[in-house]
Amino acid sequence: MKVIQLWDKAVRIYHWSQLLLLVGLWFTAEQGYLVVHQVLAYSLAALLLARLVWGFIGSDTARFSHFLQTPAQLLRMWNKAKHGIGHRGLSGYMSLTLMLLLALQFLSGLMTTDDVMTEGPLYSAVSSDWASFASWFHHNNFNLLLALIAVHVVAALVHGFKKDGVLSAMLHGKLQTEVQQPKVKSTGWYLLLVLVFAGIFALWQGMALYQQW
Repeated sequence: MKVIQLWDKAVRIYHWSQLLLLVGLWFTAEQGYLVVHQVLAYSLAALLLARLVWGFIGSDTARFSHFLQTPAQLLRMWNKAKHGIGHRGLSGYMSLTLMLLLALQFLSGLMTTDDVMTEGPLYSAVSSDWASFASWFHHNNFNLLLALIAVHVVAALVHGFKKDGVLSAMLHGKLQTEVQQPKVKSTGWYLLLVLVFAGIFALWQGMALYQQW
C-alpha cells in the first residue's frame, strides 16, 4: 500500500467552494438579497465553467474520460469500478449530473425576474412564456439539486463509516491504495480559468450589478 495524490487542489477548491456558495445562494434568495445573490451566482458559474474545462484538460482523476463509463462498461466493470480510484461507476454520473443541473440553474436565473426591481440580463431577450418557464425551472431545479446533494452526502457518510479514505481524500487529496499515482496538473491553470470566466462576467454585468447595489 502507498499514499497517492488522488484529488488535485482544483477539484477540492471547486467541491468545497460549490458547497459554500450554494448555501449562500439559498440564504440570499430567501432573504431577498438579490444583488448579492447574483454576485454569488456569477462566482459559482466561473468556478463551474472552469471545472468543466478542467474535466477535459486537468489531472487524470478530474477528467470526465476517467470516471464516465458507458452502461455496458458499468455492467462489465462493476467490481473494478467499486475498487477503482476517483469518481467511478455511478458516482461519476452523479458528479456530472450535479454540474449540468448547476449550469441549467445559472442559465435559468439569467432569464428570471422578481417582478419588483431585479431582472436577469437575458429576461428581456426571451418571450414571457420562456421567462415564466425559466422562473418555474429555477425554483424546482434547486429542489432537485437539494435532493441529489442529500443523496451525495449520504453516500459520503457511508464512505466515512467504511473508513476507506474516500471522504477524507476530499479534504487533503490523498488516499492509501495499491493503484499507481495518477498524473496531477498544476492548480494554477484551474485558478487562471476561474479568473478568466470571472473577468468575462465582470465585464458583462459588473457595472449593472454595481448600479443596483
